[in-house]
Amino acid sequence: MIGRNEPCLCGSGKKFKKCCEKKQDMSFDRVLESELLALQIDMMRFAYDKYARELEAESTKFLHKFQLEQEKQEAYEELVHLWYMFTVKRTNKLTIVEEFVQTNESKFSRPQVKEWAEKWQLAYPSVYKVSNVRGDFYTMEDYFTKEKVRIKFIERAESLSKNELVVGMFVPFQEANVVFMSTFERGTLEAIKIEEKLQELLQNERIAADTEYVRAQFPTLAGAVIEFELTEKDVQELPMQNEAQEKVLELFVKAADQRRYPEKFKEFAHMLWSVYCMKESPAIRNEPNYAAALIYFLDVHFMQEQLETQKALGEEFNISPGSVSSTYRKLDEILQPVIQTFKEDFEAALN
Repeated sequence: MIGRNEPCLCGSGKKFKKCCEKKQDMSFDRVLESELLALQIDMMRFAYDKYARELEAESTKFLHKFQLEQEKQEAYEELVHLWYMFTVKRTNKLTIVEEFVQTNESKFSRPQVKEWAEKWQLAYPSVYKVSNVRGDFYTMEDYFTKEKVRIKFIERAESLSKNELVVGMFVPFQEANVVFMSTFERGTLEAIKIEEKLQELLQNERIAADTEYVRAQFPTLAGAVIEFELTEKDVQELPMQNEAQEKVLELFVKAADQRRYPEKFKEFAHMLWSVYCMKESPAIRNEPNYAAALIYFLDVHFMQEQLETQKALGEEFNISPGSVSSTYRKLDEILQPVIQTFKEDFEAALN
């Protein structure tokens, strides 16, 4: 057996630990990920082969309570099925997942897979909030119980942002938990209003949102999160978080009035600034930087002919053109997706 500090056998000239050992580790990780997915698929196949009608009947009991378009309905049904599989004891006093584990106990490919299956029996779906992002790892906080869990997404193309909401279930795997099958996610902006709705729901029921509550009420809680549709009024009512953010808005409005921006357009600019603040919670040390950058952002994206220059804005707000440029880039990175979401509304305001 080759030592970790010996020259690698591939002839690269590097030590084994800095060369092919890493490739072996990566290869083994892919094997484990493949087995992870296979176990999840086996569980789902077992459930649908034996209890498809029972699962469909269960989701139908809740569907009529919500107004869901096709895509949302499909996501909701799958989440209700997961909830039923993992939490509801049937006539045999077992959940569907517990029955699967008992039935397949002697068939698991390796002890580690058996260990996963046994631990997963305790899992249940909930609504999670992204509380921290560090590299490939996320810290998710159960919105109701406040319990935090470390999450790693496998082969996920798009990253999540802090304060977004995720409806789904996470199960143990290696150094962090992973998603079981799929999730339904709501953006930061939607999350603000959804959290208000969930708080109202909890206050009306006057119930402590503990684990048992979430396990029992998940279909109702998930339906409220998935059903929600953000309106223009919701966005315009978003509050500022501190005096610095308010000051930026004051400086912007003064400059916008000088440029004779229409009221509707100023409302949308207010909305964009609110969204940015909610997403980023910026530490603002120089309010004119952000006010000037907001003017420049609007000019770049919405004016038929570009009227503003970074140099002129720097002179107007008594800041450097470089400050306008760097702050504009911060706004642009976060607000581009928002522009697409409200594209028709913006065009109407401009017209």
